[in-house]
Amino acid sequence: MQVYFAGPLFNQAERAFNERVCKALEAEGYEVFLPQRDVGDIGELEVMEQENVSTEDVLQEIFEVDRQGVLDADIVTATLDGRVPSEGTVIEAAIAYEHNIPVIGLKTDRRVFAMDEPYNAMVFGVLDDIVSTPTELIDAVNEQAAELAPEQE
Repeated sequence: MQVYFAGPLFNQAERAFNERVCKALEAEGYEVFLPQRDVGDIGELEVMEQENVSTEDVLQEIFEVDRQGVLDADIVTATLDGRVPSEGTVIEAAIAYEHNIPVIGLKTDRRVFAMDEPYNAMVFGVLDDIVSTPTELIDAVNEQAAELAPEQE
């Protein structure tokens, strides 16, 4: 079963967290698409082999590779840490939602959108579940996978 791991990946702490949770999911037997690992460095993209490649070309290829990773997934996890979740994570979750791929949110961070509204309604609306620890995320993925298993036979 394929899991797409969406989350911020812009500093060492975020990347290390993503890798740690990804490894835990893989230890459970899941194939995990982790963009920071599976898309690779910008220099490794196919578009970079072309002459006179533009920034727009690079951005479009990153989008297409990530989008296809979401569409190939059976389950998407979305790390929503920060006062406002990463824009890319939200787009990946929305793509999954529009294709009826279950999305499990992970929010380990106590910062909130607003005290009386801890989640943005548009983000909350695409989630099938939301958890607050990596252990709970793995449990939620296992539960969702068990629900999907009969459908995939």
